[in-house]
Amino acid sequence: MAESKLTIEERHDGDVTVLVLTGQILLDDGDLAFGRRISGLIERGRTKVVLDLGGVTYIDSSGVGMIVFQHKALKQAGGDMKLLNLNRRAETLFGMLKLLITFERFEDEAAAVRSFGWAANRDRGTGQRDI
Repeated sequence: MAESKLTIEERHDGDVTVLVLTGQILLDDGDLAFGRRISGLIERGRTKVVLDLGGVTYIDSSGVGMIVFQHKALKQAGGDMKLLNLNRRAETLFGMLKLLITFERFEDEAAAVRSFGWAANRDRGTGQRDI
């Protein structure tokens, strides 16, 4: 099998996993690699994910579909996925598919990571949200 056109760098900030995607998310290539990575995170109990798409040069509809599918899987496991650094093409594609309302989007990684704490405060009913 040929080498994937998508590379995924994984790092951790507390209980939040940051995945930095670089390259292309395509049918039967990047979408599968991404799906395997998220499934592995869920198996390890790491269900809070920030997905940095700033290095993605191309994404097709199957790539978007895999992101949506894995977002749902994370939610079902008690977690969430936040999007970081959507480029213009990805934002247009997500917008055309009416998916921008489904995902929280950020331009700043630290803010995306902190947003998981805000969600935990909201879930506990403290109502504290530092904006």
